Amino acid sequence: MNKRLLLLLFFFTAVIQFAYAEDIVVYVAPKGVGNGTKISPCSLEQAVAMLPRLKRESKIGSITILLKDGTYELNGPLLLSPENGGTNDLKIIFKASGNSKPVISGGRTITLAGTEVLSADLSLLQKGKEGMLQDIYVDGKRAIRARMPNSGYLNFKKTAEKKNSDLPWSQTNSVQYFEIPSETYDELKKVPAEKLKNIRFNAYHKWIATSRTIDSLSSGSPGFYSTGQAMAPHNKIDKSSLFFFENADYALDMKNEWVIDENNVVKYIPEDRKIKEVKAVVPVIEKLLVIEGDSKNLVTNVSFEGISFCFANKPFIASKYGQAAAAIDAAIMLNDAKNIQFENCRIMHTGQYAIWFKNNVKYCGLRKCYINDLGAGGVRIGPTELPGDTLKTTSNIRIENCIIQSGGKNYAHGVGVLVAHAANNIIIHNDIADFGYSGVSVGWVWGYGYSPSVNNKVLFNQIHHIGWGILSDMAGIYTLGISPGTEINNNIIHDVYSYSYGGWGLYTDEGSSDIHMENNLVYRTKTGGFHQHYGKNNIINNNIIAWSKQFLAQNSRIEKHQSFEFKHNILLSGGETFFQGTWKKGSVNIDSNAYWNMHDKKNFFMISTSEYGSKPDTLSFKQWSESSGRDKNSIFLNPHFKDPEKYDFKIRNKSLLRQIGFIPFDYTRAGVTGDKKWKKLAVLPAKIIQEFDRTVRETMLQ
Repeated sequence: MNKRLLLLLFFFTAVIQFAYAEDIVVYVAPKGVGNGTKISPCSLEQAVAMLPRLKRESKIGSITILLKDGTYELNGPLLLSPENGGTNDLKIIFKASGNSKPVISGGRTITLAGTEVLSADLSLLQKGKEGMLQDIYVDGKRAIRARMPNSGYLNFKKTAEKKNSDLPWSQTNSVQYFEIPSETYDELKKVPAEKLKNIRFNAYHKWIATSRTIDSLSSGSPGFYSTGQAMAPHNKIDKSSLFFFENADYALDMKNEWVIDENNVVKYIPEDRKIKEVKAVVPVIEKLLVIEGDSKNLVTNVSFEGISFCFANKPFIASKYGQAAAAIDAAIMLNDAKNIQFENCRIMHTGQYAIWFKNNVKYCGLRKCYINDLGAGGVRIGPTELPGDTLKTTSNIRIENCIIQSGGKNYAHGVGVLVAHAANNIIIHNDIADFGYSGVSVGWVWGYGYSPSVNNKVLFNQIHHIGWGILSDMAGIYTLGISPGTEINNNIIHDVYSYSYGGWGLYTDEGSSDIHMENNLVYRTKTGGFHQHYGKNNIINNNIIAWSKQFLAQNSRIEKHQSFEFKHNILLSGGETFFQGTWKKGSVNIDSNAYWNMHDKKNFFMISTSEYGSKPDTLSFKQWSESSGRDKNSIFLNPHFKDPEKYDFKIRNKSLLRQIGFIPFDYTRAGVTGDKKWKKLAVLPAKIIQEFDRTVRETMLQ
């Protein structure tokens, strides 16, 4: 009996000791060469290599890789596999030590030297790399590829193409001809033929940004030829398209501009031309972190805390057409992974998207991360190819309290947050701003076919300064396909300006169905606060829509089923048309709304049933309601917003609330949360806002 008691006591003592055993900590430093102890830190790569052994030694608890202050220059991406990832019982933590600010970098510091125009030979850094360097950074800021014109854009005089085969446009190339202004052509003629291939042209056509090089100049007209993917018949580069040239020696004429030639020699004009030497960072690695499992063995239970990921290179290769820069990958890639978390991290200075939760990625997320200065968009969730196994659909990704700003530096059609084939994701309390295309895009099926993108939530975000007046057919929040359970609620969306049509706040595009949009504040848009192209059973309720350059709300297609419900909304006009499109005859349920025109004492209700930009019909509200059979319980009444000119939309007319059943919502809750320092960081710099306003004013078609 005593032996049995002793054995039990020994067993429970061992269990208690094991349960309370100290977690493993590995110390790393930028120049570490030790064994990973506190007094002898190792390198980051060495610590990753140690993980399989440490996992075998510690079955439960955690292994923390503690990063000391400094820059960790990578020779290749950090690779995490099932072998060196966590388990259900063991967590792998990459964490900043104390108050340190470690930077995982794909860059190399170079010296640019000379008189007035500084230079450096990057042939050794670029040796064996496909494509041309896209970016360099001076004083932590992305330098400007020398461009012509220095600001603004040009228009083509004529475009034409000759396809190389009879295959569909997406499967073949064509030789394309672009006629340009004579003075621009005269500058190109001065460039030696062998150097023309260094010059890139960037064309913005509808929702696409195309970047390519010049094959040759035309001898009989002021134009050039370029070979690339055949133009999509629905989105050709034409005379209305904006374009500009980059990376031409003759365009190197402004401070902070640079060019690179065929021999990988960089030339740069410093901020102060008296300076004879500057340090710059050149990204040499395309991906900074790759988390890659397989369908049967996921990488699991890994977190990153307080770490910056910076300077990822996406070499220049002639781009193909594709909405949302879908062909562009990310600096951080995840496939076949589960429970991977990033908290209080930074992802900056990328040549592409920041991070992509791609194939079969589940229960992962970003929390309080700063994502800024991006070659394309910010966050991608899910692949653009339909998953063969629905059980492996990327799902349950949470993007919370993040600042996602300033993208499209190389690919203007990147999206702040792009949710493609993915389900049950939450995008909440983020600030998403300064993108050339849409702020948030959800869904990747055009029409009423099967879509796995269901039950996605876009909640309490502030989305602003989108479009820049250069692309079209875009929105603050853009949706596609059948998406039951998807909610777009409690967001503030403002300053959405397209080049021509399609600068919308909320946009249910092709096949968008079963989507609920409620308690959103939308103002200062170009084409409208809301637009539905076509879809089924969407609910657009209890929103405030104000101030647009053209229309407040649009509906494009008459369908046999109910397209959407539009109730309990307040629309405030400053003279723009309330409705455009098929509101009168379309299959829509419109009622219990309030309308008001601040600058029309006659209180006319304006609706345009013709094409974009046509002169609207001017009716009394009673005439509109009686002639359409809609809005029977709606009113034309001043909501008495507290100060709408200063975008204070608190409602003082309580009678209006009762009459239409509008439920006030606190729109000030949208955006990032937390301390004053974090909220201040989310405020877009005044310089960017001023440049946005100038570009919109000078470029946007009226």
